[in-house]
Formats: sequence, C-alpha cells, structure tokens
Amino acid sequence: MIKLIGIETSRKFKTFGKLIQVTIFSLLVASINHTITFKLKIMLKVIYQIVFYLLLGIIVSVLQAFVLNGLPLQMRNDFWGEILFSSVYIFFLIHLQKHLLYSFIIQFKRNTITIERFIKYFLLIQAGGTILLFAIGFILNLIILRVVALKLRDFDQLRFILVYYFFINTIIYCIGIGLRLYSLYNKEKDAKHNAEKSFLSAQLQMLRQQLNPHFLFNNLNIIASTIHNNPKLAYDFTKSMASFYRKVLETENEGWVTLKAELKTIQSYLYMLEVRFEEKLIFSIDVPKEIQEHYLVPDFILQPIVENAVKHNICTKNRPLQIIITMNEAGHLLIKNNYQPKGVKSDSIGIGWFNIENRYKYLEAKAPIKYIKDDWFYVEVWLIEDANM
Repeated sequence: MIKLIGIETSRKFKTFGKLIQVTIFSLLVASINHTITFKLKIMLKVIYQIVFYLLLGIIVSVLQAFVLNGLPLQMRNDFWGEILFSSVYIFFLIHLQKHLLYSFIIQFKRNTITIERFIKYFLLIQAGGTILLFAIGFILNLIILRVVALKLRDFDQLRFILVYYFFINTIIYCIGIGLRLYSLYNKEKDAKHNAEKSFLSAQLQMLRQQLNPHFLFNNLNIIASTIHNNPKLAYDFTKSMASFYRKVLETENEGWVTLKAELKTIQSYLYMLEVRFEEKLIFSIDVPKEIQEHYLVPDFILQPIVENAVKHNICTKNRPLQIIITMNEAGHLLIKNNYQPKGVKSDSIGIGWFNIENRYKYLEAKAPIKYIKDDWFYVEVWLIEDANM
C-alpha cells in the first residue's frame, strides 16, 4: 500500500513538474515575443525618424543649391555633407522648438499670450537656430574632417546662409505653432464634445428617473382599479406599460432611432394617458409606414413634447385635449394639440424645450420649431433619412 501511494505521488509530482516546465516555457516565449515586438517598434520608429529628417535635409539642401546656383543643379563634392548638416540641424531645431512651445502652449491655455511673447519665442528660435548653425558645423567638421578650426565661407555666401536659415527657422516656427494650436483645438473640441455628451446623457437619464415614481404609481393604480371590472383593458394597459417602461429604463442613449421605434414608444405612452384621462384626452397617429421605416429621430424625443401638451393645457370632458401626430406637406413630423392653456403658467415647458434644443445641438441637427396657428399648438420635427436603408 505504501509503495502504491509512493508510485502515485511520484506520478503526480512528475505531472506537476511537466506542467511547471510548460508554463515557464510559455512565459519565456511570450516574454521573448513581447521583447522582439517592442524592439521592432522602436527600430521602425527610429528608421522612420531618420528617413523623415533626411528627406527634410535633402529638400533644404536642394533648395539652397537651386537659389545659389540655379538650374541645372550642380552636385558639388560636399553636397552630401550639406544634406547631413541640414538633417542634423533641422532635427535639433525641431526638438528645441518643442521645448520652447511647451511653455508657449501653457501660457496660451491661461490666456496670457501676447504679441510680445510671440516675438520673444520667435527671437529665441532664431537665436537658438543661429547657435545650432555654427555648433553643428563645428562638430561635424571635427568628427568627419577632424578639423578643429571652423572655416567660414566668403561674406556673401555666409550672409545668404544666415538669411536662408532665418527663413527656414521662420517656416518651422510657424508650422510648429500651427500644429500645436491645431492639436490643442482638437483636444479642447473633444473635451467639450465629451462634456456635452455626458451632460445631455445625464439630462436624459434624469428625465427617465423622474418618470419612474409618479407615473408608475398612477399606472399601477389604473391596473388595480380595472383588473376585476375590465380584465381586457387591464391586460392591454399592462402591455403598453411594459413596452413603454422597457424603453424608459434603457440605460444607454441610442442617439438616433427609427421613426417607427419612436412612434411605438409614444403610442404606448399616449395609450396609457388616454386610459388614465378617459374621455378627456384623444390622440391619433397617422404617419405612412414607408416613412416610419426610412427616417430617424432622436431617441425619446416625442415624450417630453407630448408631456408638455398634457401638462400645460386644459383637459376635461367638455374640452378634451386632442393630440395628433402626422406629417405635413414639407415632409416634417408634426405634433399638434388644440391650444387651451391653463390659467397658471409653468416654467417647466421652457426647461423641457431647452433640453430638447440642447440634444439637437449635440447631435448637430436642426432643432424642432414650435408655433401657434388657428388655436392649435404645433411642434415641427425635422426627420433624418436613414443612410443604411
């Protein structure tokens, strides 16, 4: 028995040992692959930068030769040395400008940038460029030609080189500032866009949460009062309520939805209102099916419009509220109700309309318009054609 246990234990240890070996080997392979991939990325980045700065050096050197000697271009013996010099110069100048522009961008964000500061940074770039011009020439002569003395060209050529590189520095300075400001603009735009998106999503979520308690209790009371006397009505009401709340309780804002889906939601909402108010509220929806399937509206946009109509108009048996959803001749969705405002006006319609306009602004679409005509209150909603259809 002891031998059998020993054999079994030995087999278990051998299996466990093999498992450890396989695990270690897999980790080593994964680590090597990761290291190779990382080194390859670095190598490709270095090669890209070398090619980039060499191309810039070639462009600067060719332009310099063209301005000095004209056409045809004369490739002197030191032409490749000029390319090397120009490439190294532009490399150091761009990195010098990056450090200087970092401070510039900070001041720009703080709105403390002035014309004097623009000129200051410009002069710093020119001074730094001039120092680099002589320093790189001296170092390259020392490394390549092993000559300590810096041989200056004749005065005319020296003056040309200084003026030429002055313009090169100016171009690089303008491009650098332009790229930094463009990058800053995009970051600010994205940040603003994300902030507006979060704000509008929070508004929509708050609207849904506000619907939950008061509206839910009213609907539950209706079900409780009709379930024995009119089971079919209670059943239909429960179905509409379930359909509507399924939409209300969605946590994600879908942005644009088909008109068909939005009308289905608002039909459930209007049906519940109709049962609640009985003969005090009448509604109708008359939108062709082909339009419902081929056009889009913002998600959950019709509910606040209908809610405002109910909240701010008289709704009695003698003066029932009529809500009609249809299309007008211009091809826009029209939500209209007979205009019979209550005596006491509320500011909530302004807040609701402000939220609707903000959502359309975020979606970069034309906001609905509202107007009163012939004792009817109209809300006209622009439709967006579904590009996927």
